[in-house]
Amino acid sequence: MKTKQFITGILSILTIFCFTITFTGCSSDDDGDGDGPTTVTYRVAEIVNTEISGSNIYEDKDLYNYIDNRLTEVINLDKENGIWVEDRKTEFEYNGDWVSSTRYDKDGDDWVYQNMQSSNQIKIVNGKVMEIQNTYLNYVYREVFTYSGDKIMKVEFFENGELDEKYVCTYIGENLDEIIEYNYYNGIEELDRKYEFSYVNGNLTEVLRLYYDNGVWENSDKDVYLYSGNKVIQIDDYDFDDDNGIWELDDSEYFSYNSQGLLESISESGDGWTEEEIYTYEEGIGNYRLLYGDAGYYEVFNYPNAQRNGETVASPDERKFNLKRFLMH
Repeated sequence: MKTKQFITGILSILTIFCFTITFTGCSSDDDGDGDGPTTVTYRVAEIVNTEISGSNIYEDKDLYNYIDNRLTEVINLDKENGIWVEDRKTEFEYNGDWVSSTRYDKDGDDWVYQNMQSSNQIKIVNGKVMEIQNTYLNYVYREVFTYSGDKIMKVEFFENGELDEKYVCTYIGENLDEIIEYNYYNGIEELDRKYEFSYVNGNLTEVLRLYYDNGVWENSDKDVYLYSGNKVIQIDDYDFDDDNGIWELDDSEYFSYNSQGLLESISESGDGWTEEEIYTYEEGIGNYRLLYGDAGYYEVFNYPNAQRNGETVASPDERKFNLKRFLMH
């Protein structure tokens, strides 16, 4: 999916908290005694991606497999001559607070370990991402998260033990108000970027990105969020034209939901190309939001995770923008 990136990092395993989606039915309750409505939980089972560029069509899909409530592997398949063919997979291993991922390629009938001389781990304590660590040969890249209660206050990025970048977050009430990004050169701290967040009735409506230039914060680009009720249905990305001092629309993403209120599709198009992701769910509790995908890049700020992953909004408090819901693709 062509995305609007603010900050990217090399990570293997993503994000925060279990992916549990609930909606209320009107038959009986879970224990069958008839004293309340039924609650059903869903987890992501499959994501199909279709890209069309001119006369070329490319399709692939990810299958999410669980044991109990834990995501244990993601299998990627490509469509070749109308037939789905296994291409690669990622397996997740749980060891105390740490979760590690291992990647494999399909070679004939066998899965072959990708010997990339690297390791990818994430540390989760009491439902919070505390550290993400990637090691390649003698290179170690770490992200360390600092919290106040449930709010992320600071994210520090280390390369071989030296502080390289830092994000500092400020809030107004429960809403994330601002993130300032710092870079470090030879141990000297320098301002780099700033992200400002706007809301209407608790819903995120705009993210403004600025860069620091000779003592002044300058406009870079922004995302504008459009809603139907409390669900994001469109995100418009604008670039700032410095010469004319105006905002120009760059591209848009569109979101649709199924009858249960779960995210069904994300689509985007441009000059001669279109792309769409289709989500399929199964009943059960899983940790899709805790471990997402197959060891790649992620966007730190993209759009509310609650809407992207299909969570239904349960209360006004759930609608309030929170970095832990907004961090990580």
